[in-house]
Amino acid sequence: MLGSSVTTVVLPVIVYQATGSAAQTGILFALRVVPYLLFGLVAGPLADRGNRRRLIIGGNVIEGLLVATIPIAHLLGVLSIAQIYVVALLSATAFVFSDAAVFGAVPALVGPERLPAANGLLSSMGSGTEIAGPVIAGLLVASIGTTTAIWIDAASFLIAAAVQSRIRSSFRTTDPGNVATIRLIDHARAALRFIRSERTVATLLGAGFGNSLAFGTVLGLLVPYAVEQLGLASDDGRIGVLYGSLGVGSLIAGLAFSRLFSVSRIRLLTPASLLCAGLLTAALCANRSWFVGAALVGLFSLSITTTIMIGITYRQIAAPDNLRSSVNVIGRMIAWGGQPFGAAIGAVVAAAFSVRAAYAVAATVMLAASAGAFTVLRTGRTESRT
Repeated sequence: MLGSSVTTVVLPVIVYQATGSAAQTGILFALRVVPYLLFGLVAGPLADRGNRRRLIIGGNVIEGLLVATIPIAHLLGVLSIAQIYVVALLSATAFVFSDAAVFGAVPALVGPERLPAANGLLSSMGSGTEIAGPVIAGLLVASIGTTTAIWIDAASFLIAAAVQSRIRSSFRTTDPGNVATIRLIDHARAALRFIRSERTVATLLGAGFGNSLAFGTVLGLLVPYAVEQLGLASDDGRIGVLYGSLGVGSLIAGLAFSRLFSVSRIRLLTPASLLCAGLLTAALCANRSWFVGAALVGLFSLSITTTIMIGITYRQIAAPDNLRSSVNVIGRMIAWGGQPFGAAIGAVVAAAFSVRAAYAVAATVMLAASAGAFTVLRTGRTESRT
C-alpha cells in the first residue's frame, strides 16, 4: 500500500503534466474501477470455490510486473498516455481477483466477533502508509521525477507477494465441498438472492453507490482542484500533502471504528457519515486555501471511510463463508460502481464549467444519499448478528 499510495499521486501528475486536461486525469481514475464491473461476478465465485491465498499472491505479482512497464517504457523513450491507461486497466483487473479473496480471508482468520476490530486495524495500518506515501510522492516528484518514483510501487507488489507466501493457509473457515461443481453464474445468482433477502445489506449498497459516485468526482479531480482552485503548480509538493490528508482521515476512522461500529447503530451511522461528507465537499467548493483544503479533505476521507467500512463489515458478518467473497465483490461492484461514473461525470462537468461545479454536483449526490439511507433504515429492522 505504501507503493500504491505513491502511484496514486504520481500517475495523475504524469497525465496532467502531459495533457493539461482535467478530463483525461479523471478518466485515469475511472479506469481503475471499471474492471470491478466487468469481472466481479467471476472473481467472487472463484474466491469462494478455491484457494484464496493463491489469488492474493498471484494478483500482487501480476500488478507489480505491469506497473514496472511504465518506468521501463520511459527509459526507452516510448512511454505514452495510452500505455498508462492500459496498465491502469490491467492492474486493476488483477486487483479484482486478489481483493475478492481478501474479503473472505479476513473473517476466516479472526472470526466474526473480532471482525470490526480487525477491519479497523487493517484500515489504520493502510492509512499509515497512505499518509506517508503521498508526502513521499510529492518529494520524489520534485527530486527524481514522476516515472522514476513508480519503481517503488512495482517493487512493493513483489515484496508483498513474498511476505504473503509465508502464510500457510487457504483462508477458509469451511471446506468448499461440492461448491466447485456449481456453475459460476449460479453461484453469483445465489449471492444476489442473499443480498436481495437482506434489507440492511441492500440499503447500505444503495447508499454506497451514491457515496462512491461523489467520491469518484472528488478524488479523480484532486490534482486539477489543487492547480485550478488552490493555485498550486502541478509539481508542487503540497499536492502530496493533500493526498496525505486522505490517509489521515482514514487512519482516524480505522482507529475509532471498533468502538464506533455495532449493528444497532448502522441506521444512524451511515446517514450521518454521508451527511458529513456532503457538507465537507460543499466546503471544498468555496475554499481557496491549500491548508484549509488539506483539513477538509482529511475530514472528508474520515466520513467516506466510515461509510465504506460499515458496509464491508456488515456484509462480512452477514454472509456465510461459501458466499462471502461473492457477496462482498457484488457489494464492491455496486458500491464502487459509482466511482467511474462519478469520475467521468466530474471530468465532463469540470471541462464544461469548472472543478468547483463538479464538486458541487458531488456534494448534492452525497446529501441525497444520506437522506435516502436515513429514510429507509429508520423504518427497517436491522437484525442483531454475532
